[in-house]
Amino acid sequence: MLKNRVKMLLSEGRAVWGAAAPDASEFVSKLTIDCGVDFLWIDLEHRPYGTHEVRWLPILCRSAACAAMIRVPGLDPIWIKKALDIGANTIMVPQVNTADEAKLAVEYAKYPPAGSRGISPFWTAMADVSWDDYLPAANDETCVIVQIETPQGIENLAAIAATEGVDVVFAGPADLSASLGVIGQFDHPDLQRFLADFPKRVADAGKPAGITFNDFKKCQRSYEQGYRFINTGTIVHYGIDGLKAALAQLRGEETDAS
Repeated sequence: MLKNRVKMLLSEGRAVWGAAAPDASEFVSKLTIDCGVDFLWIDLEHRPYGTHEVRWLPILCRSAACAAMIRVPGLDPIWIKKALDIGANTIMVPQVNTADEAKLAVEYAKYPPAGSRGISPFWTAMADVSWDDYLPAANDETCVIVQIETPQGIENLAAIAATEGVDVVFAGPADLSASLGVIGQFDHPDLQRFLADFPKRVADAGKPAGITFNDFKKCQRSYEQGYRFINTGTIVHYGIDGLKAALAQLRGEETDAS
């Protein structure tokens, strides 16, 4: 329960494949985890809920050896602390613009002497885990992911990637499209060139690159480009695609039969 699957796989040079929780539902998250994802993306930046509503999801992840990744709303020690205290072992911080901000993300996520995280993890009591076991292992198991999304972040990419304690450098396609002046144009050549080059630029600092898509073929292409932390969408997206395909096939068979 104290081993972070993301850090373990990345340290072996392997890819990490995850899916996002579409809402705060424990049931839907459990179904997603049971599909065999390496991490569950729990989003507190763009969703309308907070740590209270998702408090059981990290424990569900931990019980299945799946990494619980919470994206916090921003670079805020309170949000990072709360996310870790409900059991997240992977933290994503959006819109990291400088190496100094990347250092703060690491500091807020780690206990002293490596950081400044306050000590009172709530999840351990609910999962029957002793502080004697968790506290010495917490810094090593915690994975810190920083997102590059802004013009300033693009400019400082190399320095951010080189920051000690940052485990993954993540390209946010939607915000990057805006930063590159092609907002919402996800197939625009300028954005595609930047995303294609991103893993190499991050690898120069010895770090793996991350990205997210809801499209299967785009996820495949991202892996081929060198991305190793890849969010593949949600169980809802795949369910919708499957239902649409099934209905089209069944209606086709109905037409053929008539």
